[in-house]
Amino acid sequence: MPWFEVPADTESPDLPWSHWSWAGPPRHHPSETKADGKRDLATAHYPLVGPYDSSDEALIRYHLATAKAAGIEVLIPIWYGPGSPTDANILPLLKEAERQGLKVALCYEEKINFPPYREPRSRDDIVATMRDDLNYILSTYGQHPAYLKKDGVPFVCQFNYWGTGALGPNYVMPVEWKTIQDQLEAPLVYARQNLDPAYHPAIQGAFHWWSSDPKQMKQFVERAQALKDKQQLDFYMTMAAPGFNDEGVQGWGHGTRFEDRKIGETWEKSLQAAASGSPDLIQIVTWNDFNEGTEIEPTVEHGFAHVDALEQWIGDLKGRPVNLADNRLPYQAYQEEASPRLQRLIPKSTLKEIPE
Repeated sequence: MPWFEVPADTESPDLPWSHWSWAGPPRHHPSETKADGKRDLATAHYPLVGPYDSSDEALIRYHLATAKAAGIEVLIPIWYGPGSPTDANILPLLKEAERQGLKVALCYEEKINFPPYREPRSRDDIVATMRDDLNYILSTYGQHPAYLKKDGVPFVCQFNYWGTGALGPNYVMPVEWKTIQDQLEAPLVYARQNLDPAYHPAIQGAFHWWSSDPKQMKQFVERAQALKDKQQLDFYMTMAAPGFNDEGVQGWGHGTRFEDRKIGETWEKSLQAAASGSPDLIQIVTWNDFNEGTEIEPTVEHGFAHVDALEQWIGDLKGRPVNLADNRLPYQAYQEEASPRLQRLIPKSTLKEIPE
């Protein structure tokens, strides 16, 4: 999630802290410090490095180096369109990924084509804005050396929208997708969330998003493999998650959703389920979505436990050498390299330490 921001004046209650604050109820604002010395974040857990700014170069190095040390190969940032705050952080992410030998692919938010993000007047407007967005990705990022490609073709996955509006479904329909595909300026490999056969094989891939029900993963794999066997699906992506807790934002105002981490048990079971079948990719849900409490990024509460467990699992799965000590080195470097305003936000209880 490349959308976190820290203002220049960290004590002002009037300046925004994008995705660290929540208007409520209940209200959370990081300009306030709680009795335990931590900032009042709209999160279930507290980053080991404290609240941060996604545009900070040292933060990007820390994230990518820690992910790489654990065995992660690709980062998939969420993307809200040209000129958005998420868009501003993609090129720096690609630059650092190239330096570290990692890849980046974008996750496109389908909902930006609908109110309140945009105000289409017709279904043709919806088709046009999505087409333009994907062409922007292809021309701006697709040929970067660090951008993930399949057989030389850039890859994009889509986070689906849902519901119905004044113009009909709040999502691009299969026939509309084919129109978009025909108007792209270059080839694109695409994966859509969940698995609706009506979109395939025009859309080459599918992926399963977070679920606490292991039966859903099993059903997804069975359906995806069946479509793959019929050559209606080229590839699919499973997922693994450590838990879920969006109490900091009260379920985005709709009530907290919670799936207990059970001291790492949920994470371990989810990793095992993700490897079932023959997935082409396995998505970690997520690296740093602190608002929904799915992050595996090191935290004050859990230290490096989830990162270490991931590396051990990857080692067992792929025969990759396991070295847990180097998971902690980027954290040490960040303490020295972060900008002064972010250094001041690193919890003093963890400063200079190497948590287990």
